[in-house]
Amino acid sequence: MSLYPSGASRRHFSAHGMTVSYPLDSFTFQHPSPITELPNPANRASARAHPALNLKSHQSAWYSSRAQHVRIRTAAAAEPYAARTHIHTLSTKAAKSFGRLCGHHYCTNAVSLGHAAVRHAGTSAMCTADADHPTPLPGMAEVLDQYGWMLETPLEELMSCATALRDDNRHGAIVSFSPKVFIPITRLCRDMCGYCTFAQPPRPGRRAFMTLGEVLQIAAQGASAGCSEALLTLGDKPEDRWPEAASELMEMGFGSTLEYVEAVAKAILQETGLLPHINAGIMSELELRKLKKVSASQGLMLESTSLELMHPGGAHHNCPDKDPASRLRTIEAAGRAAVPYTSGILVGIGDTRSDRLHALACLHRLNERYGHIQELIIQNFRRKPATAMAAWPEPPFDELLWAVAVARIMFGPHMNIQAPPNLTPLESADGGGSGAFSLDALPAAWQALLKAGINDWGGISPITRDFVNPEKPWPHLSSLAAATAAAGKLLLPRLPVYPSFLGLRGGPSRPNCHPARPEEAAAADREALATRAPGTPLAGTPAEVAAAGTPLELLSCPWLDFSGGRDSVGAAVLRSIDSEGFLRASAWVAGRPDVDEQQGQIQGQRERTQHSDPSSISVSNVSPLPPPPPAASPCLPAAAASMTMATPIAAAEATTQTAETGTIAAAALKLTVPRESVPMPRWREGRVWRVAVCVDGAMEGMQRPADPSPRVTRLLEGVLSGGRLLQRDEVELLLRSRGADHDAVCAAADELRRRTCGDTVSYVVNRNINYTNVCTYKCVFCAFSKGRTSEELRGPSYVVPYEEIARRTAEAWDRGATEVCMQGGIHPDFTGDTYLRIVSAAKAAAPAVHVHAFSPLEVHHGATSLGLIYERYLERLALAGLGSLPGTAAEVLHDNVRSVLCPDKIDTATWLKVVGAAHRVGLRTTSTLMFGSIEEGPAAWASHLVLLRELQQQAEAIGGHGGGVGITEFVPLPFVHMESPVYIKGQARRGPSLHEVVLLHAVARLALHPHVTNIQASWVKAGPSRAAQLLAAGCNDMGGSIMNESITRAAGASYGQELPPLQMEEIIRAAGRQPRQRTTLYGTPPAEQTARSNGAMPLQPLVLAAATTGALR
Repeated sequence: MSLYPSGASRRHFSAHGMTVSYPLDSFTFQHPSPITELPNPANRASARAHPALNLKSHQSAWYSSRAQHVRIRTAAAAEPYAARTHIHTLSTKAAKSFGRLCGHHYCTNAVSLGHAAVRHAGTSAMCTADADHPTPLPGMAEVLDQYGWMLETPLEELMSCATALRDDNRHGAIVSFSPKVFIPITRLCRDMCGYCTFAQPPRPGRRAFMTLGEVLQIAAQGASAGCSEALLTLGDKPEDRWPEAASELMEMGFGSTLEYVEAVAKAILQETGLLPHINAGIMSELELRKLKKVSASQGLMLESTSLELMHPGGAHHNCPDKDPASRLRTIEAAGRAAVPYTSGILVGIGDTRSDRLHALACLHRLNERYGHIQELIIQNFRRKPATAMAAWPEPPFDELLWAVAVARIMFGPHMNIQAPPNLTPLESADGGGSGAFSLDALPAAWQALLKAGINDWGGISPITRDFVNPEKPWPHLSSLAAATAAAGKLLLPRLPVYPSFLGLRGGPSRPNCHPARPEEAAAADREALATRAPGTPLAGTPAEVAAAGTPLELLSCPWLDFSGGRDSVGAAVLRSIDSEGFLRASAWVAGRPDVDEQQGQIQGQRERTQHSDPSSISVSNVSPLPPPPPAASPCLPAAAASMTMATPIAAAEATTQTAETGTIAAAALKLTVPRESVPMPRWREGRVWRVAVCVDGAMEGMQRPADPSPRVTRLLEGVLSGGRLLQRDEVELLLRSRGADHDAVCAAADELRRRTCGDTVSYVVNRNINYTNVCTYKCVFCAFSKGRTSEELRGPSYVVPYEEIARRTAEAWDRGATEVCMQGGIHPDFTGDTYLRIVSAAKAAAPAVHVHAFSPLEVHHGATSLGLIYERYLERLALAGLGSLPGTAAEVLHDNVRSVLCPDKIDTATWLKVVGAAHRVGLRTTSTLMFGSIEEGPAAWASHLVLLRELQQQAEAIGGHGGGVGITEFVPLPFVHMESPVYIKGQARRGPSLHEVVLLHAVARLALHPHVTNIQASWVKAGPSRAAQLLAAGCNDMGGSIMNESITRAAGASYGQELPPLQMEEIIRAAGRQPRQRTTLYGTPPAEQTARSNGAMPLQPLVLAAATTGALR
């Protein structure tokens, strides 16, 4: 019996073996049988007709509070039905609307009230859908009713629409590809597809499976060439058909092919750093989940939903795994498991255009529910000799273009759609696709595919062949880049998992890609983090998650597995990406001296392998290859170490732990056949291209569009000619500039700098005093702060006594400094009076010194500890001698980012309020941005820059005190990752790329103009030589000479211990600029101080006090 209107939007859940359908805005009242549904809990009359009903609250329940639960229970108790709230599964819409922890919070509330809380096994971390109630898929009539118009629409119109849709999204200017190695684990298969040459029967004298040593040899070659992906491809469950496969698996110590694939993927990840993408055929949800732990993504081509292909003579006859229903079940199971998934269709294997529409519509329906399909492959049939379909006609090129265009139109602008470039058909005289291979014709065909709406070329390998289509070699990357550039697009390398599936903070939400959690949930998590006892799990976090060491916040990205910490696939992904989620492909990192690019790649590879778990599978690194081999596994057995591809593999015994199966014998590698299962690639020096990204964000050595895009050109002209203020989305666009756009942005920033500041580059002689590293806050990026007894990173906790603060200040003045910059942790014993005494100590030692001290967080702490509003406390600090405030503790002014980086620190609004208060009382401040850790850079950085500009506009509106008002300078601070806790735990990137560092400084000049006129290059973060290069990207200041620095060096940086004035000026002159020593507020220092700075004596040793001595109390 159903009382809601017919045709209402519906979702489904299962409970006690029954499936219940409900409208999205209703409550459901349930009893064993029959099922009765009511449109609204206020409809009491209908409820009274059914005694003993159990109340079940749905959509609102996922974000309801305990108090709301109590109200529901009380209301229910007043009626003749029971008030027992049973929690069974999450509704798809509710989970995706209200966040990943909504069901957990609801269950917690229900249990606290004595209700039953039942959760089905195997439910997704993102949203739970019912395994016993698959998604209703559209029939052909429904598909044709909705999409049939595309059957009659001219191809040119479809392509024009598809191009507009693709270009409307952020990937419109970029065409990506995945640099990969193709690893055919086994070519045995239980299916017999009519077009396939990949699947081969067992051959005498050849192994059935590639060995771990062979796999790692290929993977190591790929890592040396800059690849990101290890594509693992195999036949479907060959052990079910071929005794040879079952026997060889048994000899190696594995019970199934998928078990072996799991071990291989884990070895690739830990030994080489490549990210596995697994195409393992039909699988259950449990199998998908197991492989998710060792892979960045997985895939299964739907190919077609036409049952005609299963009949005798069809392409899929005698192929049980090609049954459309089976493949759709696996694709849906991947959605329930939240696996980033690749699927697609084959064009021209006996299917019709209507069949292709239906197959795409089925994939679209599944993706609407789960959002897990990251990529569609539209692949055309190419006939092969010695197959059942050797004489089958290949589809005309227009059929491929049509399929690409309708896929783009159906799935919209956000979907990633690829067509393999090595299979591009070339028209023959008869209009078919089997014309002779012609390099001259290929670029035009590739450009036509781009016009049809693709934004990706798929995986391309510099090392291995396409084993599925061995007769079709990969195109050389330079040819593909040239054709892409001719179409006005930039070719860019990516990972096997696409950027929108990485869960980067502060970025734009995308349909069906797990929208950001609501602020209420984020606020609750911040409160839980702030109030929990040390060493206890976060409130509201499942116990198993806490035990695995995965923070609550990172689970807002359910697509990647972080359960292994720094050894997890999620951590490996973060180490490999830039701030937009594309392949980093650069060795440069903030805080380290520049190294030769090749040596940097070796170091990056070693760094990846340093995160391997000693309990992981033991495998051979084989002998590899020129250039560099992977680091040796510390748990490698001696027998396995002798494995090479040219000799029989000796027996090796090793043990590994897996989360699901416990201890298994994973390396019993005694084999009875000497020859490899597939031909191994040979390294050919000079014949292999290598993937690297330059400072302009484009690929090294590859053609790119010659001219900047019209929109970027218009924005730059507006800023330079009329002082036009850039809007947030325009700033974001500039921050995504690559290639010619990047060059144009930097040139415009440099020109604007020249007009505004001239050719003078300023710097200040100063000293940093970090007076304590004890801090009550738990910023996950900070390697400087310590608890009272924490010594795990950079030595013991300390405080600097007042006498030592005075001594250092006096010494700095005697060495020519005009400023002391003082900051520290938020010590639990510090109050506002402590900061007043610190200022007094410095001013007493050197009355003329400028005290530049206390971040907005410290001001907030000092003011609240004394019960003062910000303005009154700042006035007291100024009266004590404070001259200005550093605009630190800003990190990224985006609360979605701050909720992870610094969840218990002041939020964006409070930071702005404190700095605004300083401006109102006449104190100047600097401004900063720490970038490159966990955020989706361009979106978050654009918001940050616009907020700073608006803050300065407010200061200017108030009016000034002598020497100007508001913000003196903007200082971008690249994230230094090496010793940062969030990086060590595998939850952050390796800082920004060099491209991002240069671009952010340039865009800051353009976005903050004309309100903030000084842009500083941090030599402490970027290094002196790179900071000098930033002078050509809009910077006019080099910061301070420092004398001492602790915070950045605690994070692992090599710089920070004084850059003397003479050396500073030498660097500035080498960059073609004129140095000028300045004061904190950009005035001219006294001549005697300048003279002292040029002949300063060496620094005296520092004096510290243990944090337990009571100093500064």
